[in-house]
Amino acid sequence: MTPEHPLWAEFIERLSGPEGCDFRKDENGKTVWKCKGGRDKSRARAILATMPGIDVKRSLVYFEAQGGHCDCEILFNVSD
Repeated sequence: MTPEHPLWAEFIERLSGPEGCDFRKDENGKTVWKCKGGRDKSRARAILATMPGIDVKRSLVYFEAQGGHCDCEILFNVSD
């Protein structure tokens, strides 16, 4: 999966939402999210596995090459 893929927008929406990193504002208006960091892409992997015709392994290799080493870094570094 790359940004040119027809399902990219859906993937990014899901990864940034509750089943992914869950970006939201806290009670003080600060943006917070969930991510294990390191090399963990478990949320991205789980979402990709539910999407039709996606080569999960190749997608994760691509994300890594683009600086997406963890779930939130996919959003920060790979997403347009």
